[in-house]
Amino acid sequence: MKLWDLYRDRDHRIVPTLSRIKEATDYVGNPERHFPAVLVGGTNGKGSTSAFLERILREHGLRTGWFVSPHLLRENERWRVNGEPIGDEDLKAYVKDLRVVFERFSLTYFEAATLIALLYFRDVKVDVAVMEVGMGGRWDATKVSRPKLVVITNAERDHTKWLGNSVEEIAEDKLHLSSGGTPLILGSSKYPLYTKALEMGLEPIAAGLDFTYSGSVKGWETFLEDYSFGSLSIKRAKLGLWGKWQVDNAALAVTASSLLIEIDTNKVMDSLERTRWEGRMEILRRKPLLIVDGSHNPYAVAKVVKEALKHFEVSILFSSLREKDWRLSLELIRRHTDTVYLTELSYHRAEPVKNMWRYAVEIGFKKVEILRSPSEVWEIDADILAVGSLYLVGEIKEARENSVI
Repeated sequence: MKLWDLYRDRDHRIVPTLSRIKEATDYVGNPERHFPAVLVGGTNGKGSTSAFLERILREHGLRTGWFVSPHLLRENERWRVNGEPIGDEDLKAYVKDLRVVFERFSLTYFEAATLIALLYFRDVKVDVAVMEVGMGGRWDATKVSRPKLVVITNAERDHTKWLGNSVEEIAEDKLHLSSGGTPLILGSSKYPLYTKALEMGLEPIAAGLDFTYSGSVKGWETFLEDYSFGSLSIKRAKLGLWGKWQVDNAALAVTASSLLIEIDTNKVMDSLERTRWEGRMEILRRKPLLIVDGSHNPYAVAKVVKEALKHFEVSILFSSLREKDWRLSLELIRRHTDTVYLTELSYHRAEPVKNMWRYAVEIGFKKVEILRSPSEVWEIDADILAVGSLYLVGEIKEARENSVI
C-alpha cells in the first residue's frame, strides 16, 4: 500500500497546527536533526526554484534529498534522492511501518508525506534536503525540518481560506517559515513581501537589492544574464526550463546555493542548463505543439498564457479544481485570447466543466470547445497550451504513458 491509497477516502479538512507533525517527529526519533534542510516557499515558482537548487547542489557533489508536491504520475515522485524517485518497495515499507504513527497523531496526508521524507532522507544519509513547502509557512509541516536556509519566491493571492484574504496577510504567513536566525532569501524586494519581512524584524537577502540579474527568452531558449551577488558573477547561463519567470527562479537558486556551498561557476552554468522539472512549460509534442504547465494561481496562469502567446500561436486548454479561483483565471485568459478549450478533471475536487463553460460564455469568449477528458487533447490538430492545474498536466501525461492516444 502506498500513502495515497491509505488517505484516498479520508476527510480532507485542514486544521492548521504544527503540533501533530512535531509530536510525530519526536516519536520517531527526530530524523530532521540528521541533515541540513532548505525550505523553498512562495505562491508561485517554488517547484522550479527547488529544481534548480537541487541540481546545483547535486552537481557540486552533494547527495541530495528532494521533497516535492504534488506528484504528476506516480506518488514516488514526491521523495527523491539525487533526483531519483523512491522505489516502490521502499515507499510501501515506510507506509506500512509508519501507519500506526499516522493514526496515533492524526496526521494529514501532507504531514505523513513530510514524515516519510524526513525518515527516508535520514536513512539514506543525504548531505542536504531541499524541501518544497506545501502551503503558506506558519503552519506548514516542512517547517519541522529546522531549516538552515529559507527561500520565498513571492506572495500572491492563493489558499485564501487558510492564509488570509489579503496579499499582506499571505506574505506574513509565508514569512513565518523563517525563525529570524535563519538566512532568508526573497524573490522580491517589493511590497508586501520585503516590507513585511522588515516589519517582522527579519534581515532578508532580496532580489533587486542584494543580488541583481536580467534575463531573456529567445524562441525555445531562456537565459539568466548578468547575475551578480557579492563576488559571484554569471554573464549568460542557458536554462533548462522555459519562460521569463524561470530567470527569477534560477537567480534565487544560485543565490541560495552560494550560501550553502563554495560555488564553481562552470558547474552552476551546467546545472542550470541541465535542470528539468515536469509539468512546467513542458513540451510534450512539437507538431502540433503541445505544452503543459501546472500553474493554478490566476496570476501565474495569466503570466504563462501571456508569455507563451508572445512566442507561440497556441490555443489554451484550461481546467481547475473547485477551490481555486478559476473564474479569475478565465477572466485573465480572456484578456489575451477569445478562444478556449475546457475539460473536467477526473478528480473528486474537480470543478464541473459545465460551470466553467457557462462562465466562459458569460465573459465573452467567442469560441468555447469542451473536451470530454484531458486525454482528448492528443487528438486536437492545433497548437495547445494546457494550463490551470497540475492534475490536468498529470492526466494528459498519463494518457500518453497508458497509450490512450
